[in-house]
Amino acid sequence: MNDESTAGSESGTGKRVYSVPAAEKALDILEFMAAQVGGLTATEIANLMGRSVHEVYRLLVVLEARGYLYQRVPSDGYRLSLKLFDLAHRMPSVRRLSDSALHVMQSLAPAALQSCHLGVLSGHEFLIVLQVDNPLPMRYSVMLGAKFDFAETSGGTVLYAFAGDRRRDQLLDWLRDEGRTPEEIAAVEARALQIRAAGYEMRESLAVSGVTNIAAPVFDHQGRAVAALTLPYVPQRAATVPRDEARAMVLEAARTISRNLGAGVVGAG
Repeated sequence: MNDESTAGSESGTGKRVYSVPAAEKALDILEFMAAQVGGLTATEIANLMGRSVHEVYRLLVVLEARGYLYQRVPSDGYRLSLKLFDLAHRMPSVRRLSDSALHVMQSLAPAALQSCHLGVLSGHEFLIVLQVDNPLPMRYSVMLGAKFDFAETSGGTVLYAFAGDRRRDQLLDWLRDEGRTPEEIAAVEARALQIRAAGYEMRESLAVSGVTNIAAPVFDHQGRAVAALTLPYVPQRAATVPRDEARAMVLEAARTISRNLGAGVVGAG
C-alpha cells in the first residue's frame, strides 16, 4: 500500500502511534493558516513553513477544493475559511448549546441595548461560539470564532472558577508553562474565589478601556459549567439601561439558557 503511512512505536499511553506524512502536512498548513491575518501565496506559505513549494502547493489545491482554504482572487493568496468552525458547530453538544442560547441572546441584546457573546473553553483558550450585536448604531462586538487566553477574559475566568479541580489544575499548569508569575496566578485564583462567591463577574475589561464585562456561567443538565455568557457593557448616551440592570438581565439570561440545557430539571440526562 502506498498511502504514505508507516507504523510507529508504542506511545507512553500504550497506543501504537502511526505516522501519516500527508495528513500531518495538511494539518500543519491548517494550523499555520489559522494564525495568519491576510492572504498568503503558495510560495509565501512554503517559505514561512520551511517546506518546498511543490509539496505545499499540492496540499493547498486539495484543501481549497474541500473548502478549508479559499482565495478571493488568485493573486490575493490563500486564507483559512470557516469550515472548521462550521464542523465544530455540527457536534451535537455545540449545536445544542447554540440552539438553547441564540434566541435568549437575541432577546437580551435589544433589551439591554448592549451586545453579548457566548464562549466555551477550548484547551486553554476562551472560544467565541455565538455573538449578537446590540441594535444601536455604535456597538462593541467580538468576532465569532475568536480565541483568547482564558485568564484575560471574564468569560474564560468564570469557566475556570466553576471547573472541576482537574481542569483548573490543567489551566494553572498552562499559565506556569507560559511564564506567568506566582503573583499573576494568585490574582487569577483570587478572581475565581470572588466569582464562585458572587456567581458571576463584573469588572473592567483587561483588553478594552471603558468596557465593563458582565459574565455569568451556563450550566448543563449535569451541573457542569459548559459556557459563559458575557455582556461587554459600553456606556454611551443611547444606551439607557443602567449597568446594574444589565447585570440582572445577564444573570437571568444565563439561568434561562441553563434551564434550556436541562440544568436543575429533576431526572434530566
